[in-house]
Amino acid sequence: MRAMRRRTRGFTLIELLVVIFIIALLVALLLPAVQQAREAANKTSCESNQKQLVLALHNYHDTHNVMPPGQIVTRYLGDLTTATGRRYADPTEPYSNVQNAGLSGVSWMFHILPYIEQKNVYQLWRPDFNVFGNSELAFDNSAGGLWRVSGTPPALSNIPMFYCPSRRKGIQRNQFSHNKYIDTDAPVQLTPASQSRFGGGTDYAGCAGSGLLFNLQTRSLWDLTPAQLNTINATLTNPQAVNDVNQLSGNMGVFGANSSTTMSAMTAGDGSSQTIVVAEAERFEGLKLTPNTPRTALQIASDGWAWGGPATLFTTYGGPNKKLEYSFAGGPHDDIIIVGLGDGSVRRISKSIDERVWRQLGNVAGGIPAGNF
Repeated sequence: MRAMRRRTRGFTLIELLVVIFIIALLVALLLPAVQQAREAANKTSCESNQKQLVLALHNYHDTHNVMPPGQIVTRYLGDLTTATGRRYADPTEPYSNVQNAGLSGVSWMFHILPYIEQKNVYQLWRPDFNVFGNSELAFDNSAGGLWRVSGTPPALSNIPMFYCPSRRKGIQRNQFSHNKYIDTDAPVQLTPASQSRFGGGTDYAGCAGSGLLFNLQTRSLWDLTPAQLNTINATLTNPQAVNDVNQLSGNMGVFGANSSTTMSAMTAGDGSSQTIVVAEAERFEGLKLTPNTPRTALQIASDGWAWGGPATLFTTYGGPNKKLEYSFAGGPHDDIIIVGLGDGSVRRISKSIDERVWRQLGNVAGGIPAGNF
């Protein structure tokens, strides 16, 4: 008797398709949950970054009794003139200028480096040169004796804490700040098109107040020529007067040109819990900078923690996350923006916040309560 063969039954095509469909359905159901979990973790990490930034600012204040300046225009009182004191330092100016006029241009973020475990970058910085002098262009001239040591120029050092994990982990070429734009009506490139930045970015900025900033107002003192400034004020002798360049007194924020804001001023004014110190900066993610990309000058974001300009300062004059102007705050989170307050707390604020409330949160002593937010 012939033995019967046992036939092995395989999957039919229909059964295979059903299995594939079920797997695809499970992936489709689980993927949003995974993405939400990842974004939740990123938001928590972003909050932690800002918490550390505000803590570093408080530690700086404990040491120096003032908050760091938003930008050092002049390093020494003897350098303070109408021409140098009444405008911000332009990072396109040759590094040699700093030796004669003290035009430093360095931001508040530079000053807190020792307080966030970045003392090595802080010590590498050449204080006798400005931001331009500490950039890769000056570094390329190292054979001429400009630099004492070799390595990455300090202005291009990547500081992990300065990046929001929802947005990026470092400088991204051809996006956010192609070739280190300076935001004016005619954006200026600091390097040739083939030399994009490779480090030194930031996704956070300090609050400079609740008024108009940079070139957003027709007669902004930040953009006037020395001759025009001489006409306006030829008797500038006190560095404290520089504080009034950025904003009217009721609009002034924690940071400004040669500013020296104290915690007591914050507390006696609107209250430290009602004052934004740092927030996520607008970077227009998703809108790549290419010759074919339609974008206004106000939609070209600066980048770089070293320069105390549009890259590291913002105003609450306009609402957050609007993607309208580079001088406003804006983060990569769809429904909120994360901010650090003067009392050391970090808050998630709805992007739909009443703009009148948002504006009052940006100044130190506006005299108008911000209310609930």
